[in-house]
Amino acid sequence: MNTLRLQSPSKIRQHWFFIVATPILATDLLVPRLDHWSNPSLLEAGVLFDVSILIPALYLICYRSRGKAAVLRAIALACLGIWVAGHVVPTEYHQILSSVGVVRYIGLTVLLTIELKLALVIYRSVFQGGADAAATAQRAASDAGMPEWVARLMAFEASLWRKAWKSFQRLFRRGT
Repeated sequence: MNTLRLQSPSKIRQHWFFIVATPILATDLLVPRLDHWSNPSLLEAGVLFDVSILIPALYLICYRSRGKAAVLRAIALACLGIWVAGHVVPTEYHQILSSVGVVRYIGLTVLLTIELKLALVIYRSVFQGGADAAATAQRAASDAGMPEWVARLMAFEASLWRKAWKSFQRLFRRGT
């Protein structure tokens, strides 16, 4: 029973981001509706700041020990925040969002490029045959902050494709 009491505060200290972000998001969803958009430019700026700058910054501060993974996830949260702001703020009040929306696509392009590069690294190492699929997955997970189960799944898929390619080559080698 004592171990549960000791672990709870440490878990809260490690993951305080969720405790802080929840009321911020709730406020961003409720205040504009309760205010009936009396000052739309101020509300738009507030919602956009909270969901695309403040929440990713808080995430980065909370999980800074994770290195590059925290930065990538903060960028993803900023892109998600711009998308959320676009849905929270009614279309007729999109003054800032119409010009900031391009940043979201730039961020998503950067994240997609990093993800494709990581997938190529995993596939290349598995297809070259020199590296073990599990070791490659673990290295990709630690280097780029990818969840280890995703990296293992990608490495497993790459090994299946490699086996299929080898079988395909053997099949046509026999026929000639």
